Amino acid sequence: MTEQDEGRGVLWRLERDFLRPYRWEIGAALLGLLVQSVMLLPAPLLQGWVVDQLVAWSKAGPGAPSREAVGRAIVLALAATIGLHLARSVLSWWTASAMGRISQEVVREIRGALHQKLMRLPMAYFDSQQTGRLMARVTSDVGGVLMFVRSGVIQLLSDLILAVAITGVLFWLQWRLALAAMVAVPLYALNQAFFFKRLRLLSDQIRAQISALYALLSERVSAVRVVRSFAKEDAELAALDERIDAHRALSWANTRAAATLAAIATLISGLGTVFVVGYGIVLVGRGVISVGELLAFYALIGQLYAPIVRLTQFQATALSTQVSLERLYEIFDEPEPIRDRPDARPIVAPRGKLEFQNVRFTYGRRRKAEDETEADDEARSDAPPAMILDGLNLTIEPGSRVGVLGPSGAGKSTLLALAPRLYDVAEGSGAVRFDGVDVRDLKLADLRRAVALVPQQALLFEGTIRSNLLYAKPDATLDEIRQALEIADLAAMVDGLPKGLDTPVGERGYSLSGGQRQRLALARAILVDPAVLLMDDCTSALDAETEARIQNALDRRLPGRTCVVVSHKVSSVRRCDQIVVLDHGRIVERGSHDQLVALGRRYADAFQQQTRSLTHVVGE
Repeated sequence: MTEQDEGRGVLWRLERDFLRPYRWEIGAALLGLLVQSVMLLPAPLLQGWVVDQLVAWSKAGPGAPSREAVGRAIVLALAATIGLHLARSVLSWWTASAMGRISQEVVREIRGALHQKLMRLPMAYFDSQQTGRLMARVTSDVGGVLMFVRSGVIQLLSDLILAVAITGVLFWLQWRLALAAMVAVPLYALNQAFFFKRLRLLSDQIRAQISALYALLSERVSAVRVVRSFAKEDAELAALDERIDAHRALSWANTRAAATLAAIATLISGLGTVFVVGYGIVLVGRGVISVGELLAFYALIGQLYAPIVRLTQFQATALSTQVSLERLYEIFDEPEPIRDRPDARPIVAPRGKLEFQNVRFTYGRRRKAEDETEADDEARSDAPPAMILDGLNLTIEPGSRVGVLGPSGAGKSTLLALAPRLYDVAEGSGAVRFDGVDVRDLKLADLRRAVALVPQQALLFEGTIRSNLLYAKPDATLDEIRQALEIADLAAMVDGLPKGLDTPVGERGYSLSGGQRQRLALARAILVDPAVLLMDDCTSALDAETEARIQNALDRRLPGRTCVVVSHKVSSVRRCDQIVVLDHGRIVERGSHDQLVALGRRYADAFQQQTRSLTHVVGE
């Protein structure tokens, strides 16, 4: 399939998916454009008629019109021309307003569909994408589509209709001159074909540069504390300038190519007009046409070539829009492997039993670096993915507390992420069960209400403490909020704030300390009242005393809840009913704290090392 075919395909999908519901409104706008185009045609004909009247009057021969008749003809032609221009202006305003409204509705639906699609995509997709690149598609690419639908479609359709209408009138007036005018058409086509690949390549590169620029800005703004901590402001500014310069160079190359395309098209129009007028003078000399007809034809030729030149100039915009649409449809075409099956079962009375049966798991996809090209990505895609979990078997009984310990990269966080189906085990690679049922056979919303995951990186939203808590349970009562805060050992802190629950937390919760953010994230999960609470090292920023109070509160206030605690600290898991030690995706030890200490292997080594470190710190 050629690039032109692909472009037509993506434009057809835009029409099918987003423009078709507005087909009647667009049809009315097209009718308005058609009427506008027709309104342009009488003026040159009237002007030619007036010229012929003046020429006939000037000869003063038999049958020549009188002075009064010529005056009436001039007044009539002027009045008709003014009336047509006024009517065309009103119709143009209505058409532009209608298409502006339609474009806003279409873009609203595109953004809504894009957001809905992103919310349904698996975590594996986001693991392989940079946030800035996605933001570029949601903002820049959608903005390009907006401009195309609002202005480009009007211009494109208007010029096409006008060109067809004028061509018909030209052949009606004088077919010989019309054929002469058509000589320029294949030259326009050759001009466009010559520049097509160049403009397409530049459009691809510009969009890629915009994505890279968004990615760089997003990452550096998020890491501004790190940048300032290492005094790297100047280095980051230089890196940003480099990206901006690269984008500017590509944009300038695109501008030059588009300008050259337009200049050649203008030259073709000029030469074509000279050729037609020259041939027309010959026909006037032979008496085939009148001077007025030649002038009318000359004016119509200008109206024919002008939209053709604009269509030529429009190619750069159309190619940019095509690239934007292709990038958007790359997201829309992403598979959604994690979704409800047609026969998915609801969870009515969750008990909280989790089973991991011979689970083997690998992430597969990897994040693309900022400066990595598609070729680099494809070259590395052949490398076998690392096995994160390898034949893991673990049963967690309802109401029990299980601790998971292990070095970084052992698979601890992955183990927790499989329970609420943030990721899925591949077919034939084992199963994860909730209350005896494969999680893939359960309704996803029910599963995630029953299994709450608290990540190590506490993710809070811009807003207040209250709004972040209600995000999990919008209908939560004040008593329920209070209980969740007390369990997370956050109630006293909130009570001490001047605005209490209505205290703003700032973007990503940065107005709170790391420990406060972790406790607020924990309170948010507790508020859902889940059957299973998964704590992924979510108390790492807390001191031992605060962590102990939270553990006591969980035991006292949430009896019967299954709790899985991932941590690097023995103190966080030593009170668990069962402790498992992971290494390279396998369980290498399991048992209670006393049993594992007595075993004298990895857990015991970690316990002794952390105990010595604590004793050393206390001694100092």
